[in-house]
Amino acid sequence: MRSRAIAHPARHAFLRAMQPPMPNLIDAALALAWEEQGIDRRDHVYALLASMCQELDARISPTLTPLDRLMTLNHYLFDELGFKGNEDEYYAITNSYLDYVVVHRTGLPIILSIIYIHLAQHVGVTCYGVAFPGHFMVQARQAHGDPIIIDPFRAGKRWSMSECANYLQRQRVSNDVHDWLAIPTAHDIMVRILRNIKGSHIMRGNFDQAAAALERMLQINHAESIDIRDYGLILGRLGYYAQAVAYLERYAAMAPNAPDIESVRHHAQTILRTAPKLN
Repeated sequence: MRSRAIAHPARHAFLRAMQPPMPNLIDAALALAWEEQGIDRRDHVYALLASMCQELDARISPTLTPLDRLMTLNHYLFDELGFKGNEDEYYAITNSYLDYVVVHRTGLPIILSIIYIHLAQHVGVTCYGVAFPGHFMVQARQAHGDPIIIDPFRAGKRWSMSECANYLQRQRVSNDVHDWLAIPTAHDIMVRILRNIKGSHIMRGNFDQAAAALERMLQINHAESIDIRDYGLILGRLGYYAQAVAYLERYAAMAPNAPDIESVRHHAQTILRTAPKLN
């Protein structure tokens, strides 16, 4: 891994926030945004979130049921403040930065969801993520019956179990909804955010920042074989030839039967033959 991966103070803050047993997603997402943009807006964002919590306190009475509390949160967050998904510029990298999303009130499903989970906790309802393929939402478990599924990207729309099953069917995956309602861990959520960021940077040719996203996955020990492969390929582009070969070899050991394994091995051999000097 590149030495710069542990040098930035924002990276230290990110790793502290992701420490078990109780990772703090808000802290981690703000540290990630700080390193990505070079500006530390943590205090400002926490002040905004605290103000939202104070506003919610005036709307929540002790007699409200959990569902009523969530509906009150929905009205405040989506109707009054206007939080929504950024459908017009869905792939903008800023949609993955928590500070941007809190200030501009628009972003990707997963960032809107962690804001929602944070505020729901404040009003007394424990919510969890819903890690559907291609779309992230929020669930509140009930003592009896199906969980309440809320879509922060679509202004707090509630999804029925049949809507969830139909969505999964369109994604060509198992449409057994309960299989997909397993609660994602904080590390699962953060890796999904990092993959979004990695993809956005690769799409724009920002390979140095794509490498930084992958390094965070490696540092919290949640990189999968495809991430190891991508990191090796990107390191090669950036001129870190010895490390590139090492990660490509690691990928080959992790996924010896992957459909692209021969092309990856060929790429590693090409680096070994043509790199001016392995560093």
